[in-house]
Amino acid sequence: MIKRKSSIALVAGVIVVLLFISVWYAMLAPFVIASELEKIDMITSYKGTFGKAGYVGTYPVINRSDVWEIPIYIIAHVYAREVKGENVVLRLDVNIIRNDTGETLPPPFSTNSTYVFDKFTLENVKDCPDANKPREGYDPLYPSHLEAGEDIPDVWLDTLNETATLRFEGSVVEGDVTLYKYFVNKTITKTLWIEDLKLFRNCTLTSTKTVLIEPFSGILAYAENETFDWVYTHGSTRIPLVYFTYKTSPEAKAEGIATAKEAHDGLQLLELYIPIFLGVAAIMLTTALAFNVRRLKRKEAPKSKT
Repeated sequence: MIKRKSSIALVAGVIVVLLFISVWYAMLAPFVIASELEKIDMITSYKGTFGKAGYVGTYPVINRSDVWEIPIYIIAHVYAREVKGENVVLRLDVNIIRNDTGETLPPPFSTNSTYVFDKFTLENVKDCPDANKPREGYDPLYPSHLEAGEDIPDVWLDTLNETATLRFEGSVVEGDVTLYKYFVNKTITKTLWIEDLKLFRNCTLTSTKTVLIEPFSGILAYAENETFDWVYTHGSTRIPLVYFTYKTSPEAKAEGIATAKEAHDGLQLLELYIPIFLGVAAIMLTTALAFNVRRLKRKEAPKSKT
């Protein structure tokens, strides 16, 4: 009787573990990951220059024609402001500071933006009224479980207000974590308002970036380089207006790599180690059940008549 009861308990244990594995993959692990995204609060920094020889956008900032490339320090604070169902409202405050004077560049250079992304797909929610402008695709978050050699389509370029594809450029190992390198270079032409001219004019905008992403979690570790180029074009007339180039600062790069490693290890625990542990438990219970059933059969086997 005791062995029969133990067999029933083992069968129930195997069923419970197998159900828990299914529920873990389908609901619990994604819920844990999503709950962490609701707590986003990070500060990072970049170093670069504003302006370039011949770019008239430098004039209003420094009023000196002999200084073209202004050294800048960028502080970006991104944090979750609120959660609405499956949507996370994300605030991004960017301050661009001149190294020489300590002044903060005014808008539209320094910005305050509001993104809204789906905490399960990680994509921007298109045309969401809570965002400060329509967005789609991936930015500032990227998809997880990236494969080597594959590009990332539908990445939002906020300076162009369009999506593009990040092209896979290879992998590197930094700080004991493997990172994938991606590159994008996109140029568009559109009509924009030019404040100094008080007119709408055709402009050519170019955005480039080289970024390092931890592939398992999709966390951005750091930006190796980013540029933005704005040129006024009208017939044969070409007037360079604004140019930025910057990259993640050394201290922010080290912190970004550490964060990427932590995200990788955390996701690996959720999606690999815990299911392995549960799988081992199911195998052990199944093995115990098999031995228990075998003993019952031996005990209940009829004795041969002599």
